[in-house]
This record gives sequence, C-alpha cells and structure tokens, in this order.
Amino acid sequence: MVGFFATIINYVWVFIKLFILCAVLSIPILGLVYFFKNFFKKLNKKYSFVLSLFIIIFILNYIVLLLLYFIPAISKLVAEYNFLDGLLFVLFHIARLILINALFSGILLIIGMFISLLYDSNKPKTKKKKAKEEISFLNLWKSITIVLVVVFSFILVIFPKLPVIIFYLLYM
Repeated sequence: MVGFFATIINYVWVFIKLFILCAVLSIPILGLVYFFKNFFKKLNKKYSFVLSLFIIIFILNYIVLLLLYFIPAISKLVAEYNFLDGLLFVLFHIARLILINALFSGILLIIGMFISLLYDSNKPKTKKKKAKEEISFLNLWKSITIVLVVVFSFILVIFPKLPVIIFYLLYM
C-alpha cells in the first residue's frame, strides 16, 4: 500500500514539475509574441491569420535550427573542408534545414493555433469595439502554459522517443 501511494505522489510531483517547466518556458514565447506583434499585424493585413503565423514561426524556427546545427558543425567545417567543399556543405545543409524547418513549423503552427483558440476563448466579451486591442499578458501566459503542459504530457506518454528522433533528424 505504501508503494501505491509513493507511486501516486511521484506522478503528482512529475506533473507539478512539468507544469512549472511549462510556465517558465512560456515566458520566452510570450516575449516573442510581444516582440513580433507589430510584424504579425502587418502580415495579417496582407495574408490570413494562419499564413501570417506560419511565416513568423518559420522565420524564428529557421534561425534557431541554423544556430543549433551550425554552431557544433563549425569546428568540423573548418578542420576538414576546403573553401569549395565547405561552401557546398553549408548550402546543402541550409537547403536540408529548410525542409526540416517546414516540418517543424507545421507542427508548431498547430500548437500556435491551439494557443490562439484557448486565448480567444478566455478573452472577456466586450460590446464596445476598441480602436487598439491589447494582448492580455495573463491570459496569453495561461494559454501558452496549458497548451505546453498538454503537448509535453502527450509527448511523454505517447511518443517518449520524439526528442531523440528530432535530434537524429536534425543532425543526421
């Protein structure tokens, strides 16, 4: 019986740690939302919401993937290749990372749509149309945290090897 309660307490503790991790991880995402708010509004005037969100996710994700891939690869690049081979190496992997980024951006777009859906459902209903609608920090933070908890729980339970597969896809 003691083992049963220890297991239950362990699962609760893991869920609490997961919630805290997601709450902390949502702060940089929230900062990116505030930083790219005006760029998103400009894109949203030209394109649909989904396409505007995809473009922003694609750009940000591509920068992160380039940094994740080329920072460890620079030492190999400098030590083993001449200029032409190094240039071909970089161009090949930039093209490969564009395809990988399209895959990751599609996945992150779905997560972003769930965050937007949850954020819009938590907005207070007002009758007046405001000239300038501001983003609610607390509602957006709660929406991002809840969606991240659900996504990470899903990954941990259903696809526990997904982070390893992502790293293999990135560095193969």
